[in-house]
Amino acid sequence: MVDFEGLHRLGADSGSHGRDSWYLDPLVARQKAAANGSCVDRWAGERRCGRILKTDLFEEANGGDHVLGDLAQGGGRTFGVDLVPSTVVRAGRRFGADKACIAVADLRRLPFRPGSFDLIVSTSTLDHFEQAGHIELAITQLASALAPGGRLIVTLDNPFNPLYWPLRFFSKRVGPFSLGKTLSRRRLARVLRNQGLEVVAEDYLIHNPRLVSTLLFLALRRLLGKAADSPIRLLMKIFSWGDRLPTRAFTAAFSAVCAERPAARA
Repeated sequence: MVDFEGLHRLGADSGSHGRDSWYLDPLVARQKAAANGSCVDRWAGERRCGRILKTDLFEEANGGDHVLGDLAQGGGRTFGVDLVPSTVVRAGRRFGADKACIAVADLRRLPFRPGSFDLIVSTSTLDHFEQAGHIELAITQLASALAPGGRLIVTLDNPFNPLYWPLRFFSKRVGPFSLGKTLSRRRLARVLRNQGLEVVAEDYLIHNPRLVSTLLFLALRRLLGKAADSPIRLLMKIFSWGDRLPTRAFTAAFSAVCAERPAARA
């Protein structure tokens, strides 16, 4: 099992400081956090008061698109894991032991007993594996960690968005992280069902044209500084209209699925 207390001390004593995600405009970071938070608000229910696991702490370590703080306010006990030790250290500085237990862990070999969590939130985590089989292996581990009646919320990069492919190409060369394989929303739902889970909700999230909007927002911010807030908000609002169109499955940056482990029969 994981030594959470030792990792908290590591986060508190390290000289490594968190740094903002340079590629993500602060307004977009808030938009992303709000989109993920909306899924939790709609789908988690009373499970927010139970034991919660958040996978991938890159947002918590580096930017304003984190959701761990909000998850920790539900009254339950919150845990966070990431594969990269330096990311865990930086996240630990921002979210100490009073908010969450944070540890290094590989989702393909989770250090938790079966049935440990009432809610698991995995935001764009599994789409960094280089093999689709590793995504399914991680889902097997996450499904096993769910308690009866518990819910798993997963978001992944949307492979039907045509901008996903150039973004994946450039991420391996100049990005702060590398995008890996991903699954379509339909295939993700099928993999979850294969683990004995019941899919209870699905959605598409954020319709900014990734890569294009990132470069555009960076240029506006460099040119206008704080005055760029208004044009960036306007562009984000225009992009959000994609959610109302029949083409939303192609303009969405992420797909989201919520699945539940059936409650144990008496």
